[in-house]
Amino acid sequence: MFSPAKVTRVFAPFRASTDPPYVGSRTHRMSQQGRNKGASAPSSLHPSAILDQAIAAHRSGNLSEAERAYTTILKGSRTHAVALHMLGLLHAQRGHFADAEPLLKKAARVEPGNPDVLFNYANVLRALDKPDDALVWLAKVIALAPNFADAHLNRGAILIARQQLRDAIAEFDRAIAIAPSSAAFANRGSALQQLGQLEEARDSYARAIELAPADPQNHFALSEVLGQLGRDDEAIVALERTVALDKTFPFALSNLVACKRKRADWSSFEREQATMEDAAEAGVPVDPFTFFHVSSSPARQLTCAKAYVAKVTPDGGAARPGTPRPASRLRVAYMSADFRSHATAYLMAGIFEAHDRERFDVTAISYGPDDDSQMRNRLRAAFERFEDVSDLADEDVVKLIGQLEIEVLVDLGGFTAGARPKIIARRPAPIQVSYLGFPGTMGAPYVDYLMADRIVIPEAEQTYYAEKVIYLPNSYQATDAKRPLPSNPPSRSQLRLADDAFVYCAFNRSPKITPSLFGVWMRLLDKTPGSVLWLLDGDPVATENLKREAVARGIVAERIVFAPRVPAEEHLARHQVADLFLDTLPYNAHTGASDALWAGLPVLTCLGTTFAGRVAASLLNAVGLPELVTRSLEEYEALALRIAHDSELRVALRSKLAARRATWPLFDTVRMTRDIEKAFDEIWRRHCAGEAPASFAVQTST
Repeated sequence: MFSPAKVTRVFAPFRASTDPPYVGSRTHRMSQQGRNKGASAPSSLHPSAILDQAIAAHRSGNLSEAERAYTTILKGSRTHAVALHMLGLLHAQRGHFADAEPLLKKAARVEPGNPDVLFNYANVLRALDKPDDALVWLAKVIALAPNFADAHLNRGAILIARQQLRDAIAEFDRAIAIAPSSAAFANRGSALQQLGQLEEARDSYARAIELAPADPQNHFALSEVLGQLGRDDEAIVALERTVALDKTFPFALSNLVACKRKRADWSSFEREQATMEDAAEAGVPVDPFTFFHVSSSPARQLTCAKAYVAKVTPDGGAARPGTPRPASRLRVAYMSADFRSHATAYLMAGIFEAHDRERFDVTAISYGPDDDSQMRNRLRAAFERFEDVSDLADEDVVKLIGQLEIEVLVDLGGFTAGARPKIIARRPAPIQVSYLGFPGTMGAPYVDYLMADRIVIPEAEQTYYAEKVIYLPNSYQATDAKRPLPSNPPSRSQLRLADDAFVYCAFNRSPKITPSLFGVWMRLLDKTPGSVLWLLDGDPVATENLKREAVARGIVAERIVFAPRVPAEEHLARHQVADLFLDTLPYNAHTGASDALWAGLPVLTCLGTTFAGRVAASLLNAVGLPELVTRSLEEYEALALRIAHDSELRVALRSKLAARRATWPLFDTVRMTRDIEKAFDEIWRRHCAGEAPASFAVQTST
């Protein structure tokens, strides 16, 4: 439900105070040596007077004047501790950390007993992505001043990033014991949340709110843990409070929309739709995956993705490190949070197994949970090495990928739930590819290629993708031909379906269902006597809301039948008792459409205007059923009615699907693997030749 990589980590700010107590305090000591050297400064004023003027200018926000004054002092006394310290802080305030670092380093040498100087130097080191050095200097601060609460706070925040969560909590507890603060409780909540101690995390976030009720970050963090606890009502309240405090707070609006769509709460659907579109257009960070459910504009999806990248991975690089041509096999790694019983794994398992091991060295980089499922065990056996990095910090995963000398890194998650985009943002491999899990552009300079096909990304729309496009010859979506076909489907009575009913099946998650599409479905029920609509049973509030929406459109609630959650094999089998699968828009069924076609159930779709809205059309073309791709909801509704009222047409569609399922490319896993391997060969050839990434088409395998 929530976008990835938004862990609460609040750092105590620089000790940059220029309030009057600063002057004459321990950070404003001037040694006699400093005064004597200062006397030769190129100014008629005494250095202490110049310093007073500098601090006054600094306090008033006149940084240029303050900088000139500090520089004047340092020209006369290169070791003037306060001037070094304050000029370093001034650069840090401007975000010029590389300029601040040598000044504060020198100030720390001049005044090694001043904890404020050491604290600020540690903060600059952290900002320069030198966490190990920052931890060392923060330890020195604490040795000098054990009750320096902010030093404990910042040590803990760094330890969170390093996934040393229990050590981080200990630091936050020390900070709270010294001086309870909203930041310490919020960070403590974040560490507890990552440890899965959700109730304790909720309590910490609640204390953070008590101490700083006007801080939107605290309400947002609380909403995330409430969502994980399944307390969606409370999560929505927390998100509404966040948005009320700050309409532009990153991801609050998109998380609010995601919560409400999960529950099929359409009470303010149009307003939320417009607000999300406007926010993305204005560059407000919203979750790109949620935005796929809202937007029908690939241009706006690109804008949304870029804003997300600027917020979540602002330091991601575009440079590609040099790597020698492999002596024998190309080293490829697939990275995902979903190497378990998950849709991505069900699609990709056969690809992993079918790779040509004489030409490709294939690794899994798994940072998601181990569910100890049959699929997890199958995936472990499918790779030459299976690296479970779920307990490693991002920088350690990057180091591991480098140590493995991975040459092509394939990100299967993008910005989906559980993803860790900061890994790929650090450019651990010379060639980086987005594939399958995230149906759109990542908008990032650190992703070179996106694997697609000419239906999901028409060539004329490449401008809306930050990546170069690899056009696979058939559908871009992988499938697993080893997946058993259901042989003994359950009876309709077992599934609470009438034997003589026409069953419209729409096994899509509730966020994909829109009011306008639901209206089409209700008209189909009205015009098809004895028919029912078969939906997935998920959120109980969504179930009640959908029933209420049906009644409001003149359809009795009993004509909506909800299929309970069952194991994947049972879910696949029950498709066979339905008559027609109805797709969604603007976000199509993806794995759901593949499941239906594999089970022998025809899928009716409407061609959308974005990648996410064209996937079902891609699948239908690859299995030889292009006649089930419509171009408007009016055409979609008319064809659905025709199929429902024409039994001969239904038989013909099922027969055609049964015949082509085994002969057309969609379910030819080995053929798909060879196409992907051709893509890997070409992008590596271009890299070794010194060529920049460029879009290209893979020639079909036979």
